[in-house]
Amino acid sequence: MDSKALIERAKTLKGDARVTRIEEIRMMAFAALHGVQGPFDAWHYYAELKKLKRNPPSILFNEAMVATCVFGQLRPSGTVRALSDLKAQRLEAGQGAEFEAFETLLGARIPTNHAYNGPTFETMNHDRIWGAVGSHIEALEQMGYQCFLNSGTLLGVVRDGKLIDHDDDVDLALILQADNEADAAEEWRQLWAQLGELGLDGTGGLDTPGIYKLKGQDGCEIDLFPAWVKEGRMYIYPHTYGDLSADDVLPLTPCGVSGRPMPAEPEKMLAVNYGPGWREPDPYFKFPWSQARTRFKGFLEAVA
Repeated sequence: MDSKALIERAKTLKGDARVTRIEEIRMMAFAALHGVQGPFDAWHYYAELKKLKRNPPSILFNEAMVATCVFGQLRPSGTVRALSDLKAQRLEAGQGAEFEAFETLLGARIPTNHAYNGPTFETMNHDRIWGAVGSHIEALEQMGYQCFLNSGTLLGVVRDGKLIDHDDDVDLALILQADNEADAAEEWRQLWAQLGELGLDGTGGLDTPGIYKLKGQDGCEIDLFPAWVKEGRMYIYPHTYGDLSADDVLPLTPCGVSGRPMPAEPEKMLAVNYGPGWREPDPYFKFPWSQARTRFKGFLEAVA
């Protein structure tokens, strides 16, 4: 066997050992989730899986990673992302039943993007939440800003007629007075101090340039996103970069569920935000944040 063949053979053996180890971790995580007694240090195996990862991650790897993270209550956002990828992989392979069996194993331990075992809208008092949202919107209106229901909150009221059961935060967009990216960034920076003066600010500040955390209600976070109009087109971080006209959004119209403002053509915004299949519920939907950071790079760099 020549040297090239030997190298290829070594790579194959090494690859086989890696797959075997992923399978071992997967089975140990499954056993832990089933309540089988025995040590399972989730952080240790999470770190090991990270070293074993190859792109794109396989079905085997995603199941091992999700099971490990769910048992150890690690990395909720990354776990939801891995679940989304796993579902797509199983469906593409015609293995929807296998994914449903995996979901059954995880049970109620599946996290939201923010936390494990936290409250969701399924159990929260919606009247109290809408009351807090209304107070924030009214305070921002007194500052001269228009706000509207955005992203997952808009999706819930339009598609489900309520806040989405598995969600746990409210999304609002604020229309800045600026008419270009540079001025929008500067206005957004200055807004944080004003929110603090009004007692509306929560946590986050400029640590996350495109999102402000407003004071929440009953465990529900309220996220505020910037929007502006440039040459008749709408820019709404992170999903709309001139994809909609100003007429698709303005004038705002009252939401029939909450009475809070929403876009004039909410279906058009939801199609941009979530794609043409937005009417089909998907608890594992993950927004393409890397694409958004590229599209809004100038704005985000100016804010940071």
